[in-house]
Amino acid sequence: MAGPNTAAVFNPRENGSDYFWYANRVTGLSSVAPTQTGLINLDSDSDFYCVGLTYQADIAGAILTESTHIIPLLTLQITDTGSGKALMNQPLLAGTFMGDGKRPYRFVRPRVFLQNGTIQLSWNAQFLAAGTTYNIQAVLHGYKVYR
Repeated sequence: MAGPNTAAVFNPRENGSDYFWYANRVTGLSSVAPTQTGLINLDSDSDFYCVGLTYQADIAGAILTESTHIIPLLTLQITDTGSGKALMNQPLLAGTFMGDGKRPYRFVRPRVFLQNGTIQLSWNAQFLAAGTTYNIQAVLHGYKVYR
């Protein structure tokens, strides 16, 4: 019996690719401190092909349940500093292009971020009511292709 097609599976020992997730978390976004920038430094051994985006957010560290999953009123601008390109023409509300773990936003085609680059995540809490504080983690889903 023949094994699976090695081109159809990720096997870092055979074809130089593997699943990978890059994440960045910022805390304390509020009307008092409305902007933060997170940086994801990409590994030097591989290019990263992003296929989806998700987030997990909470308000002031409150416990989350299935019914209390929130859609944060935060905007995000993603910039690939390796290419000098922003992924959008202006900051977008996170809920419009990111999902939760069950409903991630999927790219039609993978977006490559080259080795040694940096992904800059510029968050803004301009729409928050006074007294609201968000913590949020962005996750880029994809795979690495080793050089």
